[in-house]
Amino acid sequence: MFILMGLLCIAACYWCLRHISQLDMDHAAMLPFADDRPAARRVEQETGRPCLPEHLAEQCALQA
Repeated sequence: MFILMGLLCIAACYWCLRHISQLDMDHAAMLPFADDRPAARRVEQETGRPCLPEHLAEQCALQA
């Protein structure tokens, strides 16, 4: 029974996340830092990915 429930949960997660692109996942991963500007700048410098709200919006506009 537990194995069946586990497989059902895995299938449900896959079904929910199948249409999310890598860009969307990266964007969502950076949102927690967007409220704290010093932390956002530090994360941008360390990872090279946009984290500040204006940079995230610019990246999304470029992809559209």
